[in-house]
Amino acid sequence: MKKNVLDKLDIYKLKTSEELLKYYKDWADNNKYNKDMVDWNYTAPHEAVTILKKYAFNKNFRILDAGCGTGLVGVELKKNGYLNIEGVDFSQSMLNLIPQGVYNKIEKVDLNKPLKFKNNMYDVLMC
Repeated sequence: MKKNVLDKLDIYKLKTSEELLKYYKDWADNNKYNKDMVDWNYTAPHEAVTILKKYAFNKNFRILDAGCGTGLVGVELKKNGYLNIEGVDFSQSMLNLIPQGVYNKIEKVDLNKPLKFKNNMYDVLMC
């Protein structure tokens, strides 16, 4: 089933980082983002981890969840036994909604700018 997100999300019309941050802040209020994901039957985190499991057998791999938002992918990774997960996102409002114990570390990072991680620091990048 094809989903038309353009009718649901004005986010694709935003032009500046400031507009994007305000949009995510508003969406994070009262946990609306996570509620929308449930209402829309959003399955991408589960599907992404299902694919990862075919290739990443080592549950100790260091995983970076880039654009982790409220931690939906991290929750799926944790459910599947992955242990070394870190998350980065542009929106502090979204990061504030991540459940405790999902990530070993979370950090506010602008993914539009060069990242300051060492080369080969992670075994897996989820995005």
